[in-house]
Amino acid sequence: MKVIHRLVGYDRRTDQMKVRYEIPSDTLAEAKRMAGVASGDPGAAWSYPLSADQARAIATLIRAPIDPDDLEFFLEPFADLGAESDAG
Repeated sequence: MKVIHRLVGYDRRTDQMKVRYEIPSDTLAEAKRMAGVASGDPGAAWSYPLSADQARAIATLIRAPIDPDDLEFFLEPFADLGAESDAG
């Protein structure tokens, strides 16, 4: 299973996902550094809560329009379901 990572924003009141932006593989290492991914989690398998500054930095890196004052952001892994359908 291939894993992709996204910058994900949730509504602070409802915890509902409002936005998500895929992090291209060529910027993932820098995004993980910005998010403070632990060296013990090189694949960033956990969900990482981001401060407003971290969210802004990653958004700038991937050119995503975000409002970290309105939403709570995380760096999160997702299964790349498209990769599995390509393999079959």
